[in-house]
Amino acid sequence: MGDWSEYFEDFPEENPANLVNGTFNPQLAAQIRAQESKQAEATRAANAELNVMISKAKSEAKARSLLVTEDCPQCGLKELNTYKISDTFYLCECQGCGIYGKGTTHQMALERTSDAIGEFKDWRDGSEY
Repeated sequence: MGDWSEYFEDFPEENPANLVNGTFNPQLAAQIRAQESKQAEATRAANAELNVMISKAKSEAKARSLLVTEDCPQCGLKELNTYKISDTFYLCECQGCGIYGKGTTHQMALERTSDAIGEFKDWRDGSEY
């Protein structure tokens, strides 16, 4: 016995991909699939553009919000940037090892960063901001 694809080549009317509203119509089914594929590609492109815009906005906000650079509790390098994004949102990110933490105060963000030691968190892979 052959593969399903061979079966559907011999009996295209049995292929569920060729049915439109329960009726065998391979041309219309192909048009619908092409249209859906085109729409999915347009959505992917739009999402990629939005992700670039979001990333740029976050980078600009962080550049404006740098509060202090300190020693990192994980790697020991003086590369732990603390950002005051708003009055109630502080973010710590080490530019060396990538560890990060957030909090409503500078001290809380530092504590959460220290608590993350050994969790292999890296803000470059996806921060909480």
